[in-house]
Amino acid sequence: MTYQFLSIFLMFSWAIHASPRDGKTFQEDSIRFHDAQEFAVIGKYHDEKNYIRFPEKYQSTLRESVWKLGQNSAGISVRFRTNARTIIVRCTVMNDVNLPHMPATGVKGVDLYAYAGQSWQYVKTGFPRGKQNEYTLFSDGDGVAREYVLNLPLYDGVESLYIGVNEVAEIKHTRERFLLDKKQVVYYGTSIAQGGCASRPGLAFTNILARKFDRSFINFGFSGNGTMETSVGAAMCEIDAALFVIDCNANTKEDLIYDRTLELVRMLKKQRPETPVLLVGGFMNESYFLNPASGVNGAVEKKQQELKRAFDALKKSGVRGLYYQNGDALIGNDHEGTVDGIHPNDIGMMRIAEALTPAIKKIL
Repeated sequence: MTYQFLSIFLMFSWAIHASPRDGKTFQEDSIRFHDAQEFAVIGKYHDEKNYIRFPEKYQSTLRESVWKLGQNSAGISVRFRTNARTIIVRCTVMNDVNLPHMPATGVKGVDLYAYAGQSWQYVKTGFPRGKQNEYTLFSDGDGVAREYVLNLPLYDGVESLYIGVNEVAEIKHTRERFLLDKKQVVYYGTSIAQGGCASRPGLAFTNILARKFDRSFINFGFSGNGTMETSVGAAMCEIDAALFVIDCNANTKEDLIYDRTLELVRMLKKQRPETPVLLVGGFMNESYFLNPASGVNGAVEKKQQELKRAFDALKKSGVRGLYYQNGDALIGNDHEGTVDGIHPNDIGMMRIAEALTPAIKKIL
């Protein structure tokens, strides 16, 4: 009984410390905790004080599944600067999601990068234990002031987030403008774009590309629900983006791809005529490589043809700033790039980023 009481007391105490404090800092032992909302939250396009991908007004216009998936913090990160010798993160996730084919560190964990030399360098991953988590991401450090980016969960949402540093350290807004000043890229896609199945958030290909191009990517990947909807397009139209990417073939029915591509691209071009649009075709499913009779990869090929047909029609009608990327080689050709034949592992994520880099670089 004594042990149970102590456990309940500790959980209650943790919940109090982890609860929102209106952006104020609080001290615990030798660590000062700061609400992460004090710093630059990137990878979303609205100013609401949360880690949600859509502003509240879209709850009534999006399909329920898309709205719920939009609560996941995929692509959202926190930028800050500190000379801390110790960095501790407290993160309360919304749902404590578990997936059979994706590591918990990618689903609901965080990872930290420091800007060292001339590039972002991975520091450490926070291993989630449940709904409420505390991670020591850095300890006994050298106390040198550096820029940091903390990447948030890909398949769960964040209720509260606190960054703790040793009490004599400074933690403040960024001095260097990495990932902050350039126009964002909006990537509309499926579970793969959302980050399934990266082992940690920083290895989702949109986050890899963000570091590569020094600009944040707004991740509009919605697991099983990236279907070229104009309700999502309405949100995209609000964003003064450098580029819109549409990569929804895997979730969109073959007979809808042509018409939906025309409608969505025309919508984007009407509202943002100067913003280029890149259409990305899906890649073949590895799990059906030895089972051609299933017809799955034939269906993927037909979907690619429908997307290319829409691209050609739009170009012929005079749409400018429209590009097409064939998806065949996105994850390589050695059949080692997925966890289940469909969703990329870390190798696949890196290859997607590498395959998209030339096209994005040319457009930007």
